[in-house]
Amino acid sequence: MSIWIPEYKWQIFFVTGLASIVSGLAISSLNIAMPVMAEEFGVSMAAISRLSLVYSIIPSCTLLVFGRMADLFGYKRQFIGGFLVFGLSSLLLPLLATGLAGAVLFRCFQGIGYAMMISITQALCNKTFPASERGKALGINSVFVSIGLALGPSVGGLLISRFSWHSIFFFNIPFCILGVIVSAAILKKEKHAPASLRQMDWLGSLFFAISVGLFTLGINFSAEWGFLSAGFFGCTIIGLISLFLFIRRESRVNMPLMKLTLFRNRTFTCANVASFCSYFLQQMTLFLVPFFLINIMLLSQSNSGFVMLAAPSAMVLLSPIGGSFSDRYGSKRPALAGLCMIALGCVIMSEMADITPLAIVIIGLFLYGVGNSFSVAAINASIFSAVPREESGVASGMVATVRNIGQALGVAFGGTLMAMRQNFYLTHAVHGSSGTLSESGIYMAAQRDTFYFGLLIVAIAVACIILIPGRNIESE
Repeated sequence: MSIWIPEYKWQIFFVTGLASIVSGLAISSLNIAMPVMAEEFGVSMAAISRLSLVYSIIPSCTLLVFGRMADLFGYKRQFIGGFLVFGLSSLLLPLLATGLAGAVLFRCFQGIGYAMMISITQALCNKTFPASERGKALGINSVFVSIGLALGPSVGGLLISRFSWHSIFFFNIPFCILGVIVSAAILKKEKHAPASLRQMDWLGSLFFAISVGLFTLGINFSAEWGFLSAGFFGCTIIGLISLFLFIRRESRVNMPLMKLTLFRNRTFTCANVASFCSYFLQQMTLFLVPFFLINIMLLSQSNSGFVMLAAPSAMVLLSPIGGSFSDRYGSKRPALAGLCMIALGCVIMSEMADITPLAIVIIGLFLYGVGNSFSVAAINASIFSAVPREESGVASGMVATVRNIGQALGVAFGGTLMAMRQNFYLTHAVHGSSGTLSESGIYMAAQRDTFYFGLLIVAIAVACIILIPGRNIESE
């Protein structure tokens, strides 16, 4: 029996939407809470960023695995398990974590629950909707992510200002309970493949996880260790060896974790690189701007949360439109238009200062949101168009993996570049017309340089989209 019925399509959106909202809340609310948590734990900005980092590293190492598991063993139990793990870790973190180490540990478990759910949300949309509606479906799915991102700063800021940072984790729990109930009631139980075909490449999964984890870890600690340090060098070498072993394993095993032949498809490869660049810049911005608003513009946590609402609000309003444009005109034009708007937002961010009108900051963030509304759905539609429908779980896991690696490196590079450029200006005692730069002046100069780097990332994404052949519309 076909599942392409309107009622089930919208039921699927409700289930996947809950997962996306929960994951978005956990990302954006923490960005607002990190300055408060850093002060309470007595740690630096770089140290507290590890809470955000592990939430990206752990899923990055496991999303591909969970996507493959869903293709082999079904989606329903995995969705229910994901909500349970996420909800339990959200409860235990504020109750038991008395320092940064404990918070990082429970954040890791939260990341596992996240990976179990998010690895298959877009796969469900892809399997439920025909190819002619793929862009619209993925665009609407992005709305739920945006709702979570939108709720996070505003709700998180209000909760922190009235209670404490603990409340932002408790806020996730009702969503997880509802998620378990609706997943059990709505999702259909899929027919499993024969036992002989349900084989996981666990060794390949281990090589992949080690490679991704060490690369991200090395980048995150590069400012502290130095690029010539034994720690950074060791992470890089072992990561490269693990990547080599993963590629070798996947090219020889009968049932690989991921078919490497997919990367021979130019659409698949270029779209994934563009997706990485987009999420890299998105998370770098979400990580840096709250510190600017609180430490430089001296806004409260709650007011900062409302300012950060600009980007996800734009995505809520415009993501379905961006997805529909992708279905109608192909992926290239909406993706390029979106990336150009992101570049403009990056230019605005690079010129911010303590005297910048708040309206300009909001406009810059809004442009990021508009740009992502048009580019994300179009890029993801390109990726799914290059993958057979029966491998939707692997494709969804790959999309989510690329997104999380981009987000993890966005935080790592954002924090590292800021620290490096601040040290540079301090060391070289930069002088302006009125003498040595103030502490805030040094911070703004470093932020300017970091967003200049962001423009380079946008340029790479634009080049990849241009290389995608044709209009990239699948008619199957």
